[in-house]
Amino acid sequence: MILRLDNSNFFTEPMFQFLKQCYKFVNQEWQHAVREQLPDQGFELRFRESCVKHLSDWNISQGHEMCLGCGLDTASGVLHEVDIVAQHPDLTAILEIKNRQTFPPDKNDVIIFFAKIFDYLALNPTLLLKEICPAFMSNTHFEESALAACLGLGIHPIGPDLRPLPILFDNAGRMEVERQKGTVLPSDVLDQFEDFCAQLNRFCSILSETWLSSRCGYQSEDRIVLRAAGYLHTRELSQEFRQLNNDCSRLVGEFKKAKHGAAV
Repeated sequence: MILRLDNSNFFTEPMFQFLKQCYKFVNQEWQHAVREQLPDQGFELRFRESCVKHLSDWNISQGHEMCLGCGLDTASGVLHEVDIVAQHPDLTAILEIKNRQTFPPDKNDVIIFFAKIFDYLALNPTLLLKEICPAFMSNTHFEESALAACLGLGIHPIGPDLRPLPILFDNAGRMEVERQKGTVLPSDVLDQFEDFCAQLNRFCSILSETWLSSRCGYQSEDRIVLRAAGYLHTRELSQEFRQLNNDCSRLVGEFKKAKHGAAV
């Protein structure tokens, strides 16, 4: 089995911390959170409070942030509201949040979010001196076109039972640790786990070309470098991404069952 556990090639620890907080909030904390008389029921407000509480060494933007948390202008001269800007000494996480019960996020939501980020980058190349992690969190499922757009534009999608790639890697790593500890698993489950790891590595290698750290770079105070990255079959990749998440959930259940059986 080849499981790439050295996340330094793909995912940094601050990126994992932030995305883990996103996934935990939408899948656990929000179910017990106090709702507000707001269009999003206070989804964004409760998440901001959760970040302030759980993410130490981070600076979390206030509500209705219009300057990317840094007092910045845009190349267009039009300021854009960004839901969450979370700044760590080594990373800037930029998050779009949706809690729409009537219709899920579509590709236009994702493209507009990406355009906002790029409008800031075009005037502020120094932002690229630090890693940027764009993410899109929804409390409902993503339309297929929205999920495809996220993957093609290097944006981490997060939703109910939809883990971003760093969380999938973390879950795989935890399962591998349990396997190495001697947890006895049926042979078919081991085969499925090996296939899952191989598919996860392949998927990550493909998408690594789309991430902002691969696509954009700092050249000078008034110039950025942009490398073409595309020609991906993102519709098929979005289906594969959902399958990876389904496989991860099932395998986590199998490992828990095997561990529990070994302890009895």
